[in-house]
Amino acid sequence: MKCKVEFVINNRIEIDDGGEIYKSNIQDVSEDYIGISVPICNHKYMSLRKGDKVEGIYYEGKNIYKFFTVVIGRKIEKILIIMLRKPEKMELFQRRNFVRVPLIVDILCALIPVEKSLNNLNDQVEVFKACSLDMSGGGMKMIVDASLKDKLKLGDKIMITLPLENNRLDVKGKLVRIHENRENKKLICGVSFINLDRLSREKIIRGLFQIMREHMKKGVKQD
Repeated sequence: MKCKVEFVINNRIEIDDGGEIYKSNIQDVSEDYIGISVPICNHKYMSLRKGDKVEGIYYEGKNIYKFFTVVIGRKIEKILIIMLRKPEKMELFQRRNFVRVPLIVDILCALIPVEKSLNNLNDQVEVFKACSLDMSGGGMKMIVDASLKDKLKLGDKIMITLPLENNRLDVKGKLVRIHENRENKKLICGVSFINLDRLSREKIIRGLFQIMREHMKKGVKQD
């Protein structure tokens, strides 16, 4: 659902950096941009520069909106303000879409070459294994072998096969965060699901809520 939204000063806004949610609020609004405070997560500030593409989450009353935009500059007015271009489109989401559930399961991924057509992939894709760490209706965090360091880049599109609801679901995602853990020679990747239809999103959410219920039951039994 695409919609027009009015940005209000002091309203909550977040930046999703591949599963890490950086909190901020709106400091300034103009016809062309939204000015936000420097996003912060676990006492760590997010470094944003002109030209950086970001995935935003905006809170307005009981509604949550998701959007994609770009940093167009920075300015100082008592505090440092990050200027985001006003998004042309925003999508309304239910709050449960953003509930992240710890989920450790083996998954299969395929890197989609940028220059190739999705309708004629055949043997053009490179398939690799990964392990999910957590998941929501909007994306996931996964871990892959560091040997893929030179092959995976921010913005890459991948196809992911998810084992949910005693079945398999194929979804398309975009790599929005890549962090190398040199100690265990792994890459931790943040993936944002893209072009996900309502039915597929509902399947993911149902599967995640089922996992949450099972975890709660196990916790009660242990007590």
